[in-house]
Amino acid sequence: PRCRPVACGVRRAALGRRGAKDLDSAKMPAGPFASTVGVGRAEPQWAELNRVGGQPGKDGVHAAGDKTEGPLDLGETVMSGDLGTAPKKVDLLIVGAGLSGAVLAERCSKELGLTSLVIDKRDHIGGNCYDYIDEHGIRASKYGAHLFHTKFERVWEYVQNFSEWIPFDHRVRGMVPDADGAKQLVPIPPTQETVNALRLDVASGPISSEEGMQAWYDRQRVTPPSGEPANGEEAALSR
Repeated sequence: PRCRPVACGVRRAALGRRGAKDLDSAKMPAGPFASTVGVGRAEPQWAELNRVGGQPGKDGVHAAGDKTEGPLDLGETVMSGDLGTAPKKVDLLIVGAGLSGAVLAERCSKELGLTSLVIDKRDHIGGNCYDYIDEHGIRASKYGAHLFHTKFERVWEYVQNFSEWIPFDHRVRGMVPDADGAKQLVPIPPTQETVNALRLDVASGPISSEEGMQAWYDRQRVTPPSGEPANGEEAALSR
C-alpha cells in the first residue's frame, strides 16, 4: 500500500503528494488555523524556516503509469498468508512489514544484495502508517496520523526516493481554560502566546522575550523526587 508518512520539523517539513491532493488550489477558511502562507502552512515567521520547497522527490509507481490513489494490490499470493508460496531459502526473515521492516529489507537488498522474507500478521504493509481510501473517496490513516521528523540530510534524501512531497508545517493547538475559566485555543506545548493568552503569569505580566519564557518554564518545572523521572507524568512535569 502507498503509505505516505508526514515529515515535519524545522529543518525538513513535507507532506506526501497524494496525502495532500489539491492543497495548492484549495483556500484556507477563516479561523484560528488560517495562514496567509497557504493551506497546511504555519504563520509566515515559522513557515519561512521550512526548507522544503516546490515538490521534491519521486514516485516511481506513479511515474510508471499507476494513477490510483488507494493502496497497491499486493496480489493473492502475498495476501493469502500461505507460507508455502514463499521462497524456500532467503538470507533474512523479517517479522513486521512496518517502516522498520520495510526499510531493513530495502537497504539489505540494495546495499548488501541480500534476499528477505517479510511477514506480518496484518493484511497490509506499512505498519501503523498505513492509509487507505474510505467509502467517501477520502484518504484516511487507519491507525491515526503519524509524523516523521528528521534533521539528517541522508534520511531526507532517502525518503525522497519513494514519494513526491510538498511543504507542510505541523502545528498543535488545544482548548485550555484561561485564568477566568474561559477556554482559549492556544499552542501546545506552551509558548509565549499560550502564557499570555491564558494569563498564566498574572503577577509578572505578559511575556515578551525568550528569556522571560525560559524563566516561566523554570518556575513551572517540577523536579522528580528521585531526581530522575520514574513515569510519564514526572517526565512531563520535569521538562
